Amino acid sequence: MNFFCIADKNSSIGFKFSGIQTREVTTKPEAHEAFKTALAAPGIGIIVITEKAASLIREEVDNIAFEQELPLILEVPSRDSSKSIKSVTESLRRMIGIGV
Repeated sequence: MNFFCIADKNSSIGFKFSGIQTREVTTKPEAHEAFKTALAAPGIGIIVITEKAASLIREEVDNIAFEQELPLILEVPSRDSSKSIKSVTESLRRMIGIGV
């Protein structure tokens, strides 16, 4: 199972350095195309998407996240976000509905 990351420019660097296939997006069409590519790619089990990128295609992200088992959509704060996530575990728990 592989990862695919869709991120705004400021947030993409860390994902690229970690070896995760990453697409930088700045516009709605770019985000839509990257999301479509991630969904169609064989072996992608988790799509990591930054909040800025997800906000460009919010309806698409929510539809897939709630309608399909795989791939898992993991929305993470953008690098310059004021939101605070304590851990990936906390984020996953919130996504699948386990109380935190």
